[in-house]
Amino acid sequence: MEPRKSKSIFAVLAVLAVMMMIAFSVFIAEAMPLMAVASVLIFIAIFGTGFTLKKKYRENGWL
Repeated sequence: MEPRKSKSIFAVLAVLAVMMMIAFSVFIAEAMPLMAVASVLIFIAIFGTGFTLKKKYRENGWL
């Protein structure tokens, strides 16, 4: 049986996603629409990475 992998990467991804949500709010408040759109795209990329990684962990029995 393989040893379980570390799940701390999920905590890091969660913190990064929250930071992008905060950044989005700040950019909207400061009237910086280009940066707001960029923060949303980065948020979507982080979320997608998290879901993809979780699927990989489930498939390999690492969770």
